Amino acid sequence: MTTVNEAWWTNSTLRQEAEGYQWRNANHGPRRTLVTAPDAAAPGGFHYVRTGGLIIKRRLVLQSDMLYRFAAARYLGTGPQALLPLLNSPWWMNDDRMALLLSRARATGSRLVDTARRQLALPEDWTDCDIIVRARLNRGVVLAAHAGPGRTASAGGSTYTIAQEAPHLFMDQIYLPGLGRHPALNGMGERNARLWFDLTTAASFDPNARGFNP
Repeated sequence: MTTVNEAWWTNSTLRQEAEGYQWRNANHGPRRTLVTAPDAAAPGGFHYVRTGGLIIKRRLVLQSDMLYRFAAARYLGTGPQALLPLLNSPWWMNDDRMALLLSRARATGSRLVDTARRQLALPEDWTDCDIIVRARLNRGVVLAAHAGPGRTASAGGSTYTIAQEAPHLFMDQIYLPGLGRHPALNGMGERNARLWFDLTTAASFDPNARGFNP
């Protein structure tokens, strides 16, 4: 099946972002480079740093799907398309995973945000998780995504561990190539979000609202 973001789905640097590799500005020239850490046991004496991202399990084709993500309300825009900056992210989950997250939070009597941080590996330094964004893909838009469970993520002194020995607890996530602000996109992420999402379905919710929590 032909997808409108096929070139980005096959882009190796975007796949690296999906897999949790970290990028930094290079010390010389205009390019960015992967973050490394010393490792005497590794070839060359270093390894590439990974935190968060996905253990990519499969290619997922999306068509008219309703997608959800936790985000930071401080990045809201203004005007009738205020949610557009929050739609411009590659990190999503579909509606059945959102329903599963809600059911797990209720079953354990936990706050939805706390459950999301544990199940999706979302450190406080990465996102405030004070808004849930929802939007449906436009009819006729077919997209390819990377899908799989999250990897353990560490940032700002907090770590959220995804236990690999407990596959029944995995919460599959979606990385949608073509969205976001990665340099490989050449600034086209927000344009793609505007074209791919049905903005009339875009809505936001407070994850701390009583209806989402015990």
